[in-house]
Formats: sequence, C-alpha cells, structure tokens
Amino acid sequence: MKSKILRSIRKLSSKEKISNSQETLQLLLRRAKKMAALGQKEALEDLQRLALRQIQSRHMVDAYLKPDHHAIDPLSEWNDVGITFIPSIKKSLIDFLLDGRRINKGLLPTAKLGRDIVLPTCWHPFSIIHMLGKIGEGRKCGMWSQDPNHSIHYWYPLNIFWVAGGNHSITQGILLAEGEVKASEGYNLSDLYKYVFFNGDSWIDADSGATLGIPRYKEIGYVYEVGRFICQL
Repeated sequence: MKSKILRSIRKLSSKEKISNSQETLQLLLRRAKKMAALGQKEALEDLQRLALRQIQSRHMVDAYLKPDHHAIDPLSEWNDVGITFIPSIKKSLIDFLLDGRRINKGLLPTAKLGRDIVLPTCWHPFSIIHMLGKIGEGRKCGMWSQDPNHSIHYWYPLNIFWVAGGNHSITQGILLAEGEVKASEGYNLSDLYKYVFFNGDSWIDADSGATLGIPRYKEIGYVYEVGRFICQL
C-alpha cells in the first residue's frame, strides 16, 4: 500500500502538470525518506514542526495586523483538515477516529509550548492588548502555568496540538518558550494511512482514487505524509 501511494504522489502522467504544492511535497518526502532510513524519528518530528511553524505564527499575529473582529478564523481540527467522508470504509473521519482510536487519558502527551506545534489563534480585541507583557518570569502574573481554561487536543502521528481553549495565554507561552500543557484529548490516526493519502493538493481515497477534500493549509497534508514514516519506526 505504501509503495502504491508514494508512486501516485511522485508519478503524474505526461499530460498532467505538477503543481507547486505537489513538487513541495515530493521534496519534503524525499528528505523524510532519508531520515526514516536512518531511523531518525526525532528528525521527522522536527521536520513536521518546521513545516507548520509559519501557520502557527500566522494565527498568533494576524489579529494584531487587522481591525478589531476581523482576525483570521481560528483553526478547527474537524473542519480544517478537509476530510469529511471516506468512501472506502463508509465512515466520516469523526466516526472513524471515535471508533476505538481515542488515545487513553494516561497516554496523552504534554506539549512544550516553546517546542511543539500548538496552534492557537488570537482574536479578541481586549485580550490581544492586555495579555502581552503580563505572563512570564519576572512579570506581573508570574511564570506561565496551565490552568483549567487551557485545553488542547493531540493528533498522532501528525504531532499537532489543536487549541480548544486558552488561545491568548497559550500564545504568550509560545512567545516566551515557557510552559507546558497536558493534552485533554487525543486521537491516533495511524490506521487512516491504509485508506487516505495526500497528493500535495488534495486528500485521495487510496482504494478508488477519488478526491476526498482539500485541507485549509497544504502543510497539514505535508505533516500527515511525514507521519506515515514515523509510524514505520
């Protein structure tokens, strides 16, 4: 299955013009393959962080560059991935993940805000002004620490932490590379690789070749395919 999927990503017919995002994916996977061959799981995880870093930055800074209430829409794990229904298994993505693929509470990871891909979105006009400069070592509110308002959901092996609560204060922790947040929910997507692959532009059903959807950001698809190598190590 893996070779079939990789061939379909790499080999387009002579009549097809490869898109920029497909070329980018090919280059990324070429490097990921070398890392995997050397057993470098940590290098693959770092590659995922690099691929998503610009998305993380965009969602933190956008509200400061726009008029009040015109900031970029927050990221949504269910909507922005871009997969709704998977024909080959006759299930929605949500149903597929809820069917025994929820990570046990005791095994959920803790995100290091200065290292991991945690994806908050700043949006509230009051919070974007009054949160900066308050939290941190030697500041008014002290060192950053997790509180009940902070909620993140983890997706393995994409190694994405989606923010479900505490967007502005989590942004402050990321800026200072300070603090950790324990995931409150998580899903293991490893089984999905048998049914779905990303071709650089769209999600593709591995069985029928049908297009399933398009992610909000191509980089989500990129880290999904890097995750395919992580699953093999």
